[in-house]
Amino acid sequence: MVTALTWVMLHTLRPEAWALDERATLVQFGDYMQRVFLHGDFGLSWEPFGAGRPVGDFLRAQVGHDLWLLGGGLLLGLAGGIAGGALCAAQAGTLPARAIETLASVLLCTPPYVMGLSLLLLFGAGIETIDIGIGIPTNHVEMSESLSGWLGSMIAPWIVLALPWGAFVLRMMRGSMAEVLQEEYLRTARAKGLRERVVLRRHATPAALAPVFSLAGASIPLLVTNMVLVESVFSIPGVFQDLNEQVNDGNFPVIQGITVVAAALVAATALIADIALARLDPVVRQLRGGRSRPV
Repeated sequence: MVTALTWVMLHTLRPEAWALDERATLVQFGDYMQRVFLHGDFGLSWEPFGAGRPVGDFLRAQVGHDLWLLGGGLLLGLAGGIAGGALCAAQAGTLPARAIETLASVLLCTPPYVMGLSLLLLFGAGIETIDIGIGIPTNHVEMSESLSGWLGSMIAPWIVLALPWGAFVLRMMRGSMAEVLQEEYLRTARAKGLRERVVLRRHATPAALAPVFSLAGASIPLLVTNMVLVESVFSIPGVFQDLNEQVNDGNFPVIQGITVVAAALVAATALIADIALARLDPVVRQLRGGRSRPV
């Protein structure tokens, strides 16, 4: 659907860009959809981005960087947000909890490119204003060149991508955890002599994760949108790095291909979140299995 809508919008808003193709509009549309989904053919790039270069080859060569960036940011933000939210709910009202909540609010409002540029100016190797002994690499290193160098160049982008999304997860986890902590079965677990740490880790946290995964899956587009800014700041050669230039140049075949990749990333990560939700919540498993919820 995203592919079809993108094609229709571009051909409707800028019909002069396709004037050389004299075929009927429906024929052009059907041909494009067939080439994309049956052959992975997004057409040829226009000037000045390598005229005549197959867009599909460009996307396949670069999308690996996007997958690594998205995967690392997703895991880091999810782990940090869940841990921070559980801590804030368990120690509600304390100074550490309020400090973490304040920091999460700031991170949620700070654009990723501001955060990324600030980190580079403060700790970037060769341009740092604060010397910590190990500067953040200012150039991306390919995994094939050096695994350790690649990992070092990806740590800062992962952190910058994860922070605003992790702050969002933290706020959701805190609210969900606060409700779970009032449940009767937790009071029973404490009455049986279980330590508070065990109660939180083995009983409260798993029960609070289901609504967090549900809402986190709906916020995945925020994470993918921030990837455009992170790739630009840290010079990661993903498909989104030159998106602004492609828009300015009106390179519509490349824009269409990038839009499809973005939609695929959102759909894939949302599917993972949906599967995780089904594993965590027995009610969802019953609904997926076609069984009604027991009374």
